[in-house]
Amino acid sequence: MRFAPSKCKMLLQDWVGPAPSLTVTGEVIEQMDKFCYLGNYISPSGRITDEVSSRKQKARLAFANLIHLWRRRGIRLSVEGQVYAATVWPVLLYCAET
Repeated sequence: MRFAPSKCKMLLQDWVGPAPSLTVTGEVIEQMDKFCYLGNYISPSGRITDEVSSRKQKARLAFANLIHLWRRRGIRLSVEGQVYAATVWPVLLYCAET
């Protein structure tokens, strides 16, 4: 198995003081301010403001992609509600736990 440092990133959480540099096989690992992993944003402070903003934006986009459906006259409101619940809500609530 080979390790590729050029494909790695580093995120320091709750770090106080100057940021250290990490070197692996002579290559410096890049430090990130925030990190996107599997579509979710991770911030150094552990706050989820970036993640919530990202989820809201993706839900808006999912809603906008259905604009052709919302403008059609022959579709019942109950069907539109079912489509909304099946497409927009899952995007907004992805990875959210209650």
